[in-house]
Amino acid sequence: MALCLLAAALPAMAQQRTDSGIQLTPFAGYTLGGEVDARENTEQETSYRLEESMSYGFALNWPSKAPTEWELYYNHQDTELAKGGPGVKLDTLQLGGTYLGQGSKRAIPFFVATLGGVRIKPEASDSDYAVAFTLGGGYKFFPTKRIGIRLEARALGAFIRSNSSWLCSGGSNGATCAIRTSGNLLIQAQANAGVIIRF
Repeated sequence: MALCLLAAALPAMAQQRTDSGIQLTPFAGYTLGGEVDARENTEQETSYRLEESMSYGFALNWPSKAPTEWELYYNHQDTELAKGGPGVKLDTLQLGGTYLGQGSKRAIPFFVATLGGVRIKPEASDSDYAVAFTLGGGYKFFPTKRIGIRLEARALGAFIRSNSSWLCSGGSNGATCAIRTSGNLLIQAQANAGVIIRF
C-alpha cells in the first residue's frame, strides 16, 4: 500500500523539479547470515542462525545537496531460524542517504547509509521491533535517461533487545516461550539488483 501511495505522489513531485532526479528502484536480492544469542526455555545460552534466503523491496531516492541524495529504503525477507526451524519474517524501513562518486552519466558509483527500524515476526509469536541500520555501496547504470539498473551490496545491522520473547505459545506473554533473546547485534549481508525508474 505504501509503495502505491509513493508511486501516486511521484509525478507531482517530479513536476516540481527541473532535474528529474527522483528515482524509484524496486529490487530483488539475497540475504545471508545473522545469528541471535538466546536461551531456549531459560536454559544455557546458545546461538541461533537465520537461514539465507531471497529478499525484495524498494529504494526511493531524491536529490539533496550535490553530490548526495536522500534515500527511503524498504526490505522484506522470509527466512527461518536454523535449518528446518520455525519461520521468521523481517521487514526493514529506513531513511538515509547516498553519496555519489565520480563516474560518467551512464555509470555512477555510490555509497549508502540508512537508519531506522526492523520488525521481526517469528512464526506463532508477537512481532518484535529493533533499531536497525545499513551500510553499503554499488553502481547505478543508465543506458537511457529514464531507465537504469542498480547493483549494490549492503551490511544490515539490528540491535536486538535483551529478553525478547520469540516462538511463544499464546503470544509473548504466554507461559511457554521456546527462545528468549539475551540481546546482541544481528548482522546480515545482502546483494541486490533492481530497475531504476527516474522521474
